[in-house]
Amino acid sequence: MDKKMTFEEANRALEETVRKLENESASLEESMALYAEACELLAFCVKALEGYKGQIMDIHKRFIEEKSEEE
Repeated sequence: MDKKMTFEEANRALEETVRKLENESASLEESMALYAEACELLAFCVKALEGYKGQIMDIHKRFIEEKSEEE
């Protein structure tokens, strides 16, 4: 998996991997490889979302601080 992938790219890749996993024609070996790929992509997406959540919380905190200073 490309670590320079964007969240949107990783999310699309995860969706495609899940579609492939749902295809019952995949062999056990293919299914295991797809499952491992899906887990990596999911971990990447979760980490990215946690980072965005932190940024949003920081912005919100600054907003609240600025607002209370104005009052």
